[in-house]
Formats: sequence, C-alpha cells, structure tokens
Amino acid sequence: MRRIIGMDIHRTFGEVVFWEDGRLRPAGRVDMTRTALEGFGKSLQPIDEVVIEATGNCMAVSRVLSPFV
Repeated sequence: MRRIIGMDIHRTFGEVVFWEDGRLRPAGRVDMTRTALEGFGKSLQPIDEVVIEATGNCMAVSRVLSPFV
C-alpha cells in the first residue's frame, strides 16, 4: 500500500512523519547529511510519495531522495 511521507526540513535535520493506512505516525529525525538521507531513502518504496518542505535546501534533499521513489 502507498505511503505518504512528510519531511519538515531544518538546517541539520529533517522531522519525518508517515501517513499510512489512514494513520499519521511520527518517524523521528533524519540528519541532513547525504549519507543519512541516502540511508533514509533506502527505507522508501517505489510507490511512496515524499512531501518535503519548500526551504533553502529542499532541492538538495529532493535530489538525494528522488532515485528511491
């Protein structure tokens, strides 16, 4: 089943939530390093949708995560 993942982006971390089966589930923080974002990306599924906050470094986050979804 498709999940919708929301990410509130800050300078050093992103706060992540999952919307799945009609429920919102906090998923904690992800460091804003390429290594941490790639690790998070590996947990994503091709049918997932990721919604990220439009902020200064959102394009960099998008570039790292887009190959995983």
